Amino acid sequence: MEMMTLKLHGRDADGAERYRSYYLVTDGGRMAGRGRASVIPMSIGAPMPDNDHVEVDQGGEEHALMKLVNALLALPGNEGLSAELNDRPT
Repeated sequence: MEMMTLKLHGRDADGAERYRSYYLVTDGGRMAGRGRASVIPMSIGAPMPDNDHVEVDQGGEEHALMKLVNALLALPGNEGLSAELNDRPT
C-alpha cells in the first residue's frame, strides 16, 4: 500500500488561479498483477469521478494509479492544469 498526493494548479479559461489537491491510496492486492487505487479530495469543490477508485486485473497498483490520475486530469475543471504527484503526502 502506498499513499500519495496529487496537486493540480494553473489558470482556468477566465484567467482565475485554480488549485486542487487529492490524496491517493494504492493497494496491490493479494493476487499477482491486480491493483487498486482510491482517491480522496482534499480541496473543497474538487471535481470527482463517478467512482472513487479504479481496479485493474493486470499491471498492478502502478497501472491502477495511472488510470485514476488520467481520469482526474480529464474531469471538467481539471483539464489543462499542471499535475504534481508526490509520494510523500503533505
